[in-house]
Amino acid sequence: MNTQSKHLGSLSVAVLLAVCGCGKSGAEKDLPVPKTTKQAATQLDQVFATATAEVSPEVKQNAAVASQALRSGEYETAIVSLGAIKESQNLTLDQGIAVYNSMAALRGKILADMEAGDPNAKRAFQMLKRAKRD
Repeated sequence: MNTQSKHLGSLSVAVLLAVCGCGKSGAEKDLPVPKTTKQAATQLDQVFATATAEVSPEVKQNAAVASQALRSGEYETAIVSLGAIKESQNLTLDQGIAVYNSMAALRGKILADMEAGDPNAKRAFQMLKRAKRD
């Protein structure tokens, strides 16, 4: 392998590490994957409680609404609020992960409740399908 190829390989590895975000800042932590919507709500509360000024009051409000909706089983409200947060441009990595985890927990809850015959879960599932198409 020539010197130019070695430099190109080293540069590729450096770029890959930078893109992957292999280094974490001190503020970031490994967030556990919540098993329930209540755990997801708690995670949302925790990461948005320490949100910086870069996160708008509207995003913080949507996080509070989503958290409450996850706790009380208000599927459609949770979907709308989490969707609004996802559209925000200034989320930290932990906030993005918490939103993703919340959507995953909500999706699981909706599917389980839908299989149990809950008509609200069926409507929420249709809402999730429409949101994915948009």
